[in-house]
Amino acid sequence: MAKTIIHFEIDSSDLEHWDDQYLAQLWHIAQANPAPFGDAEACEFAERVGREIIRRFLSNTSPELWHHQASHAAQRQCETQQEA
Repeated sequence: MAKTIIHFEIDSSDLEHWDDQYLAQLWHIAQANPAPFGDAEACEFAERVGREIIRRFLSNTSPELWHHQASHAAQRQCETQQEA
């Protein structure tokens, strides 16, 4: 079997311009990086990619509004009293 070496050069300062599929590939590359555990450059790259993934997810996810309101506590208290 022939040995294959694959080398990646990635500009991590431009992550926000890559599409989601490419960013997902970068996440896998960052995790498969053969650098030693704790390598500063490898860790920083993985963190940058992860933060960009999280940023995109949160920017595309609407927050749940009105889940907790003051009136809910009063309503629960009334329900608890009725059960007793």
